[in-house]
Amino acid sequence: MKERTLNSGLAGRRGFLVVAGATIFLSSHRPAGAHDAKQQEDQITQPATASDVAFIALAFDLQTQAANEGDQAYGAVVVRDGMVVGQSGSRVILDQDPTGHAEMSAIRDAARRLGSRHLGGAILYSSSRPCPMCEAAAYWAGISQMYYGQGITNAGPPSLC
Repeated sequence: MKERTLNSGLAGRRGFLVVAGATIFLSSHRPAGAHDAKQQEDQITQPATASDVAFIALAFDLQTQAANEGDQAYGAVVVRDGMVVGQSGSRVILDQDPTGHAEMSAIRDAARRLGSRHLGGAILYSSSRPCPMCEAAAYWAGISQMYYGQGITNAGPPSLC
């Protein structure tokens, strides 16, 4: 009798987990076409000239935009082969995400757009020196070089603390 109760209890829990997992899976996937619409409205405007000055200026534009939207004043872009492939201002306050630093969000954006977590050969431009968390994320993403600030200071390749 105890076995039957135990087994039916496990079966009930398994059933619940299957239904819960399916619900989470289905709610986390956008309908067909939604991704395409998101990408079209989410196009990155490239600077007129591909240069360190232009890329750091874009990071500062994103910094201003983040502040105007009520978030912390930070901005970052990820560049690969002379093209901006990811960008973001700070998302800490707007998304209530303590990891939503501009650099982290720009790396996430680049990975999403490129369909790969590996961003080898990319350069990270930030309005300020990346914190240890952001530098570690750049390291794990394979970013090759980091520059920050108005003086376009070369922070070198990312490393783990």
